[in-house]
Amino acid sequence: MGSVVAASQMFLMLFLIIFAYIEDRLDNDLPVEGERLTGFMFLVQSLMLGSFAAILAAHRSEILDRKISLQEEATTTGSYEAPRAVV
Repeated sequence: MGSVVAASQMFLMLFLIIFAYIEDRLDNDLPVEGERLTGFMFLVQSLMLGSFAAILAAHRSEILDRKISLQEEATTTGSYEAPRAVV
């Protein structure tokens, strides 16, 4: 979960850097359309990763409480049978 939060913060920082770069380009009368699109995409990516981290943190205990033991399942069923293909 920490890596998701770090990635979200990285994209937020890139968003802030890009918009500072836009201000510099505007001062020099240069086009900024591509930078605006890039900055917007960085912001969206940051918000999506932040939302995913929040959802993951909210349901963390549910995920960790679920214990699946493949060893126990293998001894109770005897063998593994692959699911059949649907045609």
